[in-house]
Amino acid sequence: MRGLLSTLCFFLVSSALYAQGGYLLLSGKIIDKISQKPIPHAYIGMMSKGTGTLTNEDGQFFYRFPRIASDSALVVSVFGYQPFQQKASAFQPNQKDVVIELQPAQLRVVDSSYIKSFEARNWVSEALRKIKKNSSPNPYLLTGFYRESLQQNGEYVDIREAVLQAEKDPRPKILVPQKVKALRGRNFASQNRSKVMEGYAFPNGASIVTNSIDISIPEYLDGKNLYDYAYELDDTITTYLDKQVYRILFRPVSASIKAARNGIMYINSSDTAIVRIEYDFTPEGVKDVLKTSASDKMFGKTKRDAKRLYTCISYKPFGGKWYLQDYRMLLDTQFEQKNTQTLGTIKLQFVATDIQKSNGMRIPETDILIDTESFTQQTVPKYDELIWGNFNFVIPSEAMRQIINGLGK
Repeated sequence: MRGLLSTLCFFLVSSALYAQGGYLLLSGKIIDKISQKPIPHAYIGMMSKGTGTLTNEDGQFFYRFPRIASDSALVVSVFGYQPFQQKASAFQPNQKDVVIELQPAQLRVVDSSYIKSFEARNWVSEALRKIKKNSSPNPYLLTGFYRESLQQNGEYVDIREAVLQAEKDPRPKILVPQKVKALRGRNFASQNRSKVMEGYAFPNGASIVTNSIDISIPEYLDGKNLYDYAYELDDTITTYLDKQVYRILFRPVSASIKAARNGIMYINSSDTAIVRIEYDFTPEGVKDVLKTSASDKMFGKTKRDAKRLYTCISYKPFGGKWYLQDYRMLLDTQFEQKNTQTLGTIKLQFVATDIQKSNGMRIPETDILIDTESFTQQTVPKYDELIWGNFNFVIPSEAMRQIINGLGK
């Protein structure tokens, strides 16, 4: 009853805000202008205000902003496309059928001689050296939307979602450079989940996907580890926000490198800022990351074989600095028990929806999120977004919404 009253009170407050003109919303889809296909993971928001969200896997978005910001530019951006920019006031208030077409950017193709002469390792080294210059030197607070999900043979059987705050303090000699707090959260757990995947999760997933390079250089590229990889300029130079971006491929120099990755680092040519890092662990690297005696015991007689561990981290500009935009991670594992195979897929995602100044003490250490198991269990067969209030979130895909069919009644 208390939860029902809270929801009702929130709905009334939200309605009052709309009546007073507190917030406006836009929702719709971002598509490729040529192919007319949806564009997933595209940013849409007001970069001048530090707010925004991402499209889901189906290219759909939901963006809420204060009415007072209506004259600010609404920006849509994604790698490989020309950015879209238009005043938010150009749209109808609370328009729900927005369709924005993005024009693919003209990629620059380079020849082999240019690739050979390009000092790729030096560019990576310089980009790492400039992290402090390109990032905020002062504490700040990221508010964002978090989702972790578990799929069983492609069907969603567990989805945990939350509005998180991540307080980051890049100042030296700070004992806790990052703190994460959950403002509200929920959990959809299907009754269709196989027992072979019990315990298959990332308990510290929220801490993983809120981390960013402004706190520390990635350990696999830090110091002497930089030389564990070979670097080469990709044969196409892409763009982001109309700026030229180098795609630098990296791969381990030998099979003996622990937790090795094959990946791409995207470096902005104008300020040498890292604007994206994405990689797959090598087959040996996946085993290095997931090999623990504790987890082996946890799975008992169930045979498991990790197939893929993928990470993608993107950054966006705000106030002359670069901040975490979104962090995605995917883990595929094949389970086998009594000759029955089950593919388990874990997806983690954090999308920064707001950037604010901080004094480094807005999140007390007593409020730090340890894991997501305590999120409220949802049993009502409805995927209701009212829970997020005026916070921005990522719309669940159509495939995610099907989880309500397997909820415990």
